[in-house]
Amino acid sequence: MDTLSDVLNLMRLRGCVYFLRDFATPWGMDMPDGPYAQFHMITCGRCWLHFDDEYLELASGDVIVFPRGEGHRLLDNPTTAPVSGKKVLEAHRQKQPIFTEGGERTRLLCGHFEFDQAFRHPLVDELPRLIHIRGLSDQQPDWFDSVTHMLTSEAATNQPGTSTIVNRLAEVLFIQIMRAYLLRHRPAHGFLGAIQDRQINRALMAIHTGFENVLTLADIGREAGMSRSNLALRFKEVLGETLMDYLMRWRMLKAQELLKTSDYSLSDIAERVGYKSESAFSHTFKKQFGQTPGNFRRVVTAGT
Repeated sequence: MDTLSDVLNLMRLRGCVYFLRDFATPWGMDMPDGPYAQFHMITCGRCWLHFDDEYLELASGDVIVFPRGEGHRLLDNPTTAPVSGKKVLEAHRQKQPIFTEGGERTRLLCGHFEFDQAFRHPLVDELPRLIHIRGLSDQQPDWFDSVTHMLTSEAATNQPGTSTIVNRLAEVLFIQIMRAYLLRHRPAHGFLGAIQDRQINRALMAIHTGFENVLTLADIGREAGMSRSNLALRFKEVLGETLMDYLMRWRMLKAQELLKTSDYSLSDIAERVGYKSESAFSHTFKKQFGQTPGNFRRVVTAGT
């Protein structure tokens, strides 16, 4: 598994599609702040995004994502008064007409990506407030047409499994958006920069695949094809933290996942994430998350 996929899996990424529908002018939606990363794809037509007191024109093939769920407006025209997004969604669910009569039409695919925003990995902190991918369909027409066709077909049939298929396609959409973002922006630093650096990405893969073993800087350097000193310097330069700090972070994130999803004892989990001592594991976990592994598990269990 590649490094980005490994992180996305641990984030428990889940997609949800609200609707794929036409909006006839005049129309406008006011989307408030929310707990999820909202997204919109313009599959046909044009519209305007109002965000941070600025207006941005969007065209067919554009995709926008708000990783922190910040409020925004979508409008056919900057002068149009919007209605609440909740009202639009409720009308869609009740099959009531809204923005169906008028002039020029715009087709929107809207939904959200859900993940644990308390997930303490650099990727979460690096995501910008707004991701805007222009003309995604121009770069990958086969993929775009296939997903749009499947979403439209599945939403129309309402057969068993429809919502699952549509939501899984939304998760594919998020990964494709991340790919397009990397291709267009090519960040040089942070986790997204690291996975594009051939040798640093090898080091990350060594950590992600071998975290349960005793790993030294020399071990990881051999996998990355770098000396210990060069690896240590380059890793911190790119990611902003030492390699051993990242190794500890990844082990604790894997431990957190095991505490949520398994009934392994604390000593078993400690061993599975590379600690010979349960006390050393518990001390590191508390330092990272502000509570002991046992207390974390009790809180998670109580909330389920």
